Amino acid sequence: MSDIKLISTSTTLQEQFGGTLVIKSQPAGIGYVTETDVQPAPQLTFDLLPAVEEPIVPGSLLLSWAGKTYVDRDGVLYADISSSTNAGSAVGTVDYAGGTATLGSYPAAAASGITVNGCLTSNAGFGVVGATFRTPGAPLRAASLQVTVVRADTAQVVTGSADNNGDFNGPVIWGNVDITTGVVRLRFTSDPDDTSGASEIPCIPALLRYNGVLYSALPLNADLIGLDPVRLPADGRVPIYREGEVLVIHHTAETSVPSPVAGGTLQLARDHQAAIEVVDAAGIALDPAQYTTDRELGTVTWANPLLLQDAEATPLSLPLTIKDRVEHMALCTEVQITGTLGISSPVPWDLPSAETKVSSAVAWGDLQARLYKWFSQKTWNSGAPNWTDAPIGDATTSNYNSLNYPQVVTNRGAIAGKWAIVFTSATQFNVVEEKLGVITTGTTSSDCAPINPATGAPYFTILAAGWGSGWAAGNAVRFNTDSCLGPLWMVRTVLSGQGVVEDDQFRIQIRGDAD
Repeated sequence: MSDIKLISTSTTLQEQFGGTLVIKSQPAGIGYVTETDVQPAPQLTFDLLPAVEEPIVPGSLLLSWAGKTYVDRDGVLYADISSSTNAGSAVGTVDYAGGTATLGSYPAAAASGITVNGCLTSNAGFGVVGATFRTPGAPLRAASLQVTVVRADTAQVVTGSADNNGDFNGPVIWGNVDITTGVVRLRFTSDPDDTSGASEIPCIPALLRYNGVLYSALPLNADLIGLDPVRLPADGRVPIYREGEVLVIHHTAETSVPSPVAGGTLQLARDHQAAIEVVDAAGIALDPAQYTTDRELGTVTWANPLLLQDAEATPLSLPLTIKDRVEHMALCTEVQITGTLGISSPVPWDLPSAETKVSSAVAWGDLQARLYKWFSQKTWNSGAPNWTDAPIGDATTSNYNSLNYPQVVTNRGAIAGKWAIVFTSATQFNVVEEKLGVITTGTTSSDCAPINPATGAPYFTILAAGWGSGWAAGNAVRFNTDSCLGPLWMVRTVLSGQGVVEDDQFRIQIRGDAD
């Protein structure tokens, strides 16, 4: 028997693929869960009048289907109408021109039959591509007119508003309103430049609605408003910019400071600011004691140590933001109806037009605080105090030496008020103001300088050396003070009509120059 020998040879084979080989696997013992896919129910469209080609009259359609009644209101179908409130749920639309009703919300498993309980059709004068009308009154307030129409082809409700120039700028309603006469001319089109008529959109004239604000002139009682109505403009609107008056052009820039360094100085992008303020990420002001500013050089120097807190020691969050405002006063030389203003001198900074604001200014000229109408009374009636500018009864034998020891008032501390120094003994007295009441007490042996809490400066200062002797309980000294602020009467009028902005506010700043 011959021996048999097995000979084996190892061979490596390689297969190449033209693309990417993707291998997917699944672990053993994996579980399965049920997945749910929700599909929205398709809209249902009913042909209401298959044998009639005339359009439906708006508001005349009444349907019944699947146990519910549907009512047409300006192209919208409502169901579940409440008998007490007349409100319902919007569930579909009506195509007046096509004679169809489309439901987007409907009960499940309902029969396909629909009952038309009421419907009117029209054979002429239905769709229009333009409208001209006049409002019941004029003039109109600018940008107050709104027009609403319903498209005859899709029953879509379209709204357009006039801008400040009285123009309607689409996308469907185009035209203009003359706010002086109240005449409105409109076109319904998707392309106002198309003269072929191919882009015209027919709308239902019976459903055209508009609202606006009319100006009406009423005789004003001068006793009620406090001024002569002849001084007011005919339409009651007062211009805020006039030629020859002062304007203030101002801009506020922001500089982000992610990590302020204690004791460090930050150079801003500009100098000669009117104001510099530091706020945190939430807009809360940093405690002014934590930094100093040099507005002439445009720098901010942080305190060392630096505490990130507000004036009430509440912690603040980074980053900090430096807000610096520059201002430029100029004389208004021109006011155009387009809103363009001319000024007498160039602006010293290159300011961004989109962020720069212009404010009108009321100039009073030179102002200075003063103390005047100083007189004394022998007796003071606390029940009926004398706040007139003339004494009642006899004057005191004692008097204050105003010549050698004049009373002192400052622009920072003085207010417009009427004061009385009422003696409670030969040397002690109360300081009384007509509206503030008793604000402090004093003696003739020390200077009297009550502090104005709003500014931290005295209302006035009366020197002790000027009192002399001979004062008695019940004696009084009367005088008046005026502040260095000019008198200003501010009246804000809110006109009726639809709101055009969510946040409406204004700010008033008191500015002053000192030699």
